[in-house]
Amino acid sequence: MKKAFSQIDRKEQTKGKLIKAVGKVLGKVGFKGLGVNKIAKEAGVDKVLLYRYFGGLPGLIGEYSRTKDFWPTAEELIGPNRDRIRKMPPDKQVAEFFKAFIAALRKRPVTQDILAWELLERNEFTKQLEDIRIKTILEYFEYLDDIPDDENLLAIVVLMGGAVFHLLVKSRINSFVGGIDLESEQGWDKISKGIDLLLTGIFKR
Repeated sequence: MKKAFSQIDRKEQTKGKLIKAVGKVLGKVGFKGLGVNKIAKEAGVDKVLLYRYFGGLPGLIGEYSRTKDFWPTAEELIGPNRDRIRKMPPDKQVAEFFKAFIAALRKRPVTQDILAWELLERNEFTKQLEDIRIKTILEYFEYLDDIPDDENLLAIVVLMGGAVFHLLVKSRINSFVGGIDLESEQGWDKISKGIDLLLTGIFKR
């Protein structure tokens, strides 16, 4: 029995190494540079195990996309007090999403690097990573109340999402964007206040 458990432990440890390794390699070389040999080398395991445990790169990428290391869950974005958000007016609810999103991704520099590569490369792997992001966003907004069903508002939220996405990626390259220091808490506080102002104006138009 102990032998069986040790085998299971070794398998899970190896899987964990490969999952962590694929994130590191993606962040360093992007999707075009991604390969089984590089991942196995980064993980320090035989590449045969990648196929044995995940069936190949698509399976490994899919597994990585569902880890908290790559992407925050809806629960993380909402925080421990759901009722606090539900009691907010619609503009504050949406603003809270963007601010939580920024805070979560600032803690994930490797994810920011992967997102930067996505701007240059589109393939089956980028689609897998994008799917989990959409799923998380939908789960988050299912918790919210009284959000107007407005196509124009949806377009504005998409534009704001693109702007936030751009700033996070840009912050990995440049410390200052438009005179705002994105390496400082004060800089991101300015961005948060800007989000509040924009959404207040949009919802009260």
